[in-house]
Amino acid sequence: MNDEGKRRTDPGTDGRSASTRARLLDATLLVLAERGRQGTSSRAIAAASGVNLAGITYHFGSKEELVSQALLEAARGWVEPALQALRSEADPASRMIRAVQALQEAFVGARDLLPVYLEALVDASRSDRLRGGIDELFGELRGFLAREIRTLQETGFLPAWIDPEPMAMLIVATGDGLALHSALDPEAVSPQAVASQALQLLLAASTGPRSSS
Repeated sequence: MNDEGKRRTDPGTDGRSASTRARLLDATLLVLAERGRQGTSSRAIAAASGVNLAGITYHFGSKEELVSQALLEAARGWVEPALQALRSEADPASRMIRAVQALQEAFVGARDLLPVYLEALVDASRSDRLRGGIDELFGELRGFLAREIRTLQETGFLPAWIDPEPMAMLIVATGDGLALHSALDPEAVSPQAVASQALQLLLAASTGPRSSS
């Protein structure tokens, strides 16, 4: 049996392969945070992961593909807590509040990678996988937010003048703007204060429950 056949029939191969891929992805994010996108080399990733250089090509095809996938995994990690909040069984207003809080907490935890995230947004136009992944991820987030806003309008919590899709885009774009300012001057941005203001704006826009009369 050749080596390829052994890989297909060995039940431990898939687990080892997944472990190696995870190590490479984690190491790539570590190197990106320390050196930036331009300073992230294949050798640095290999050294940080304990995987040889050939492993990058074997598992991802190229360093560029590895970096794209690592950035997408990081972005999913930041956005997924907010999506989970929006998928919960709580009432719409509570879901929106929890989603804002989840984004704020993810923002704090990811500060070291914010410059890399901004680079990824710029570079997405030159990488089909990165652009497609980011479009899908943030499209899902915008879709959830728009549906929640529409539900809050239907229950009378938010006024009819709010346009759900543009407002959802505004919320996501505000997060990107915060990332930019935090990357430029981390001390100038307080995610907690910004999240508090966002919640206050949401409550201020509330029309309250509709009268039964």
